[in-house]
Amino acid sequence: MKIGAYFDQYEQARPECRSLLHRGSFALRRNGLETMEELCELCRSKPEQLAEVRSIGPQTLPLILAVCAKYQGEQEQRM
Repeated sequence: MKIGAYFDQYEQARPECRSLLHRGSFALRRNGLETMEELCELCRSKPEQLAEVRSIGPQTLPLILAVCAKYQGEQEQRM
């Protein structure tokens, strides 16, 4: 699934985080991540690299990790 599409879905559950979600989604895509699978793999293998991405700071990083955790949970439920 595309990062932008999933972040938009997640926004429905957390509308108070809308601007952070948009900023995070844009920053991830600008840095070459297109799919949630790629993002979740990066979170698992090299989470420190996320903190190095421009525009991802102390407020955005935990939100991105929460989005990944939710996505992974949904994927596990489908299996």
